[in-house]
Amino acid sequence: MMQQLKDRISDIQTVGSMELQIEANGNIVGYWLILSKKKQLLEVEKSGVINGDLSLLPTLISKTIPLVLSVSGKGILHKKVQQQGDNKEKLFDYVFPNARISEYVVQYSACPDNSFYVSVVRKDQTQRLLKELTDLGYDTLSLSLGAFATGSLLKAIQFPNGQLNAGKHQLQVDQSGILDYLYTSSENVSVLDVAGQQISSELLVAYSMAFQSLVKGIDKVEAVYDLFNQLQADYKEKKVFKMLSIGGLVFFFGLLVINTVTYSLLAEKNNRLSADYGSVQHLTVSNKKDSEEFNRKELFLSQAGWLNPAAISYYSDRIASSLPAEIQLISLSVYPFNEQVSRKDKKEVFEPNMILMNGISKRPTDINYLVKALNTYSWIKQIKVQDYSFDHKTGTGNFSLHILISGELE
Repeated sequence: MMQQLKDRISDIQTVGSMELQIEANGNIVGYWLILSKKKQLLEVEKSGVINGDLSLLPTLISKTIPLVLSVSGKGILHKKVQQQGDNKEKLFDYVFPNARISEYVVQYSACPDNSFYVSVVRKDQTQRLLKELTDLGYDTLSLSLGAFATGSLLKAIQFPNGQLNAGKHQLQVDQSGILDYLYTSSENVSVLDVAGQQISSELLVAYSMAFQSLVKGIDKVEAVYDLFNQLQADYKEKKVFKMLSIGGLVFFFGLLVINTVTYSLLAEKNNRLSADYGSVQHLTVSNKKDSEEFNRKELFLSQAGWLNPAAISYYSDRIASSLPAEIQLISLSVYPFNEQVSRKDKKEVFEPNMILMNGISKRPTDINYLVKALNTYSWIKQIKVQDYSFDHKTGTGNFSLHILISGELE
């Protein structure tokens, strides 16, 4: 799984490319650009020239962008030799007979006429340049010597009479590749049309290096040096670590958000339960007081002899004892007079099994409490709140209850 992740990361979208030209006096001139792949199109974001001091490079190219490097000039030797079998390392002996190939970085560039350009540079010189870039914080992924990386762009460049000048690089070319190459001290600057993009000729080598890094399926011209395999592996490791770190941060941030939301919901629920608990405590205390009051009244009525099975007294007493302290009783009519029926029948008619109750309450909830309390009596069949009106001036409400009873005492 880790290897698959590394393979996906290798598909770089943006690369910084720089050609370092080392002059005879040791001064270094760097031609640089940033090339990005956007929707299968390549776009130069920035470009420029840096003279002498590479410490200014981080102000031009972000350290988060990987670098590809090309080196030309002093200390780099190019020689064209005929192919000798399949072993390319034998070609080195034609450039430096009796020299140790292990002390050099070598690049082999195939030519159309069955020959090779062998480019060499001492490893210690290469290591100094790489160390300087590493100390600046860059990941350098590959190295090319000379201008041979331009071979990957020949089909996209117009070159008259087989001549291609890329700054100080003079090349004899055709559509199949580079025939002859020469690095000169004089610079030939022009504007080249590369697949529709206008590129200064002095930036062509840097553009070619970036191009072969972003486009798959083309033959890359790079120096053979094991150090770059390690640098590429380190770059992928860092990208994997960064990706996993970001994923971990996103995961833990998600957990933090979930925990925060959960805590908020639980805190809100706890507040509601605390409020409900307070209400229940208040109701318990109120019920206890009501129960004590009822017991006192019942004891008083019992001692006074008022609990005899007299219906009207019984109903009145029960209803009165059920009244909450917050309700003021105005009137209580047991078997009330029915004026409408009496007028019709021309005689006094009373409604059996009916009790009318009128009172004053500041809160409708007190009426609900009263209705619930009355419904506990088996001799009450139905209770209707006939009327309720609230007076905003006095802050009280007048109500009327119709209580239908069974007529049978408990």
